[in-house]
Amino acid sequence: MPNWDESFWDQGSWDDPAEPPVNPVATKKKPKTNRKTMASNPTPDNSDVLRALADRMADGCHEHEATINILQNTEAVMRAAISGLSNAETQAGLKKNAVSTAYAALLVADEAGIKTINDCKLRLKQVLGERWNAGWEPTGFPDQSTALPNTQDKRFTLLDALKNYFSLMPASENAGMGATAAICTAAWAALSSARHVVSNAESAQTIAFATRTAATDGLRKRVRGLINELETLIPDDDPRWEAFGLNIPANPRAPESVASITAAPLGNGRILVAYTYATRSTRFKVETFIVGVDTEWQSKVSVKDLEVILKGFTAAQVVKLRVISANDGGDAAPSPEVQVTVT
Repeated sequence: MPNWDESFWDQGSWDDPAEPPVNPVATKKKPKTNRKTMASNPTPDNSDVLRALADRMADGCHEHEATINILQNTEAVMRAAISGLSNAETQAGLKKNAVSTAYAALLVADEAGIKTINDCKLRLKQVLGERWNAGWEPTGFPDQSTALPNTQDKRFTLLDALKNYFSLMPASENAGMGATAAICTAAWAALSSARHVVSNAESAQTIAFATRTAATDGLRKRVRGLINELETLIPDDDPRWEAFGLNIPANPRAPESVASITAAPLGNGRILVAYTYATRSTRFKVETFIVGVDTEWQSKVSVKDLEVILKGFTAAQVVKLRVISANDGGDAAPSPEVQVTVT
């Protein structure tokens, strides 16, 4: 029989009456992709760069969408997608902070629980003896040991057991030593509540992160969609590409320069470098100059993000830094320089 996937129509036989010929279904041709446009105007991976580019593209829509006849990825659509991502990132930040706050409260509750366990242990040693024996079994201390449990889960379970033990054995309580059913109940309840808050905060954070990812993907599709739409509406050499913050595919120019850069020492010979987006840039070259060591600028790294951590410096070195934005059309002039002392 012929192999339809290979499209060799002159091979095989149709003489077998049990297998009549079947007309193959014609496959749809995929739309042609303008590789020049894709190469000169890639869709940013970094969400900060993506938002900056999308905002510039929305400005281009504001100016030209009527005359170019942009119908799908209009200014209103682009700005809605930008706003969606901005709101999603704000919510993700809030939920992340809520998780941090919840864990801080959990640590406080756990430390209070540790104190209660230790107070109870001192009292129980007076009643049951210094070493583990059968009398310790109902108290809930795990692993046949009177040692403080080394995990929060075990400490949480032990507090529950201790409150039950003292409720059934009130003669073993000692309020002055902090060993009573009421004290254990309060410590257990506080720890239980703090654990519940952490669980809820982490769940909310997971949802917020998923929403942010969806919003990022949505904006990325809009950016790519507008680039593709422009490809069908204006020529590759049309200067209006640059009004959208994009390269002219047939004649890409070097991007604008990075306008602002900051640098901060992080310790252990590391420097955090951050900078603003430069229109039409697709990558950023970070250069360094160690005062008293270098005689010319050194190319340190090339990245697509708007910040990078540089490593390998020596404490007390004075380092100058600058960033050069670049694309297929070349390099821009360097950004302003900043100077930092390594720690």
